[in-house]
Amino acid sequence: MLNKEWISQLAGDIETKYGKETRERIFGDIESVKNDHDSLSAWFGNFIRGIDELNDKEFLTAMLAERCPCGYSDAEKDIKKLYKESKTLEEFVTRLDENGIFNDKIKLRGNILYATKQLWSDVCAYFGGKHNHKGFYTESCHCPLASHTEESISDIFCHCCTVGYYSKMFKNALGVDVKVEFIDSVIIGGKGCTAAIYLPAIDVK
Repeated sequence: MLNKEWISQLAGDIETKYGKETRERIFGDIESVKNDHDSLSAWFGNFIRGIDELNDKEFLTAMLAERCPCGYSDAEKDIKKLYKESKTLEEFVTRLDENGIFNDKIKLRGNILYATKQLWSDVCAYFGGKHNHKGFYTESCHCPLASHTEESISDIFCHCCTVGYYSKMFKNALGVDVKVEFIDSVIIGGKGCTAAIYLPAIDVK
C-alpha cells in the first residue's frame, strides 16, 4: 500500500524548495493513487523521473534518508543489547551475525560494517510474507513501493531503504548519530542492497 502520509511529507519538502508547480508535476494527485500494481507502478515511474530531473542529488538523497518511514524495533533492541555486552566491534558483529534477527549478510572492515540485505524472496522464505504483486523486482526488492517499478532507476530513492533505514536503526539502538553510506541496490542493477555503517568504537570500562 502507498503510505500517503509519508509521500505527503516528501511532497512538502519538494514544494518548500521548488514550489507548488514542481510538487504537482512530480507527485500528482496523491489521494487518487490506487493500491494496485499498475497504478503504483505508473505513479512511481512519474515520481522517480521527476526527482531525477531536478538534478539535486545531495538534497534528494538526504531528504529520502531523513524521511524513511520503516523501522525494525526488535533488531534495534538486539543491536543495543549485543553492543553493550561486547568488548570489541569484532565480537559485536560476530554475535550480531549469530543472533540471526538482523538477517543481513554482514562483514566488518575496521569500524565499518557492510550490511547487505538478502533478496526479498529469501527473507520471505525465512520469515513469511511476500509482496502481493508481480513485477520485475518483486522477488528482490524489499521496498513495498519501489518493488513496483518495471525498469532500472537511479540510486536516489534507494537512500531511503539503505541510508535512512540503517542510520535510524543504529541511532535508536546506540543512542548516537551513525554515519551510513549507500553502496549498491538491486534496482540499479546490483546483486544486493548494501550499505556501509560506520560503527562507533566500543568503550570498555
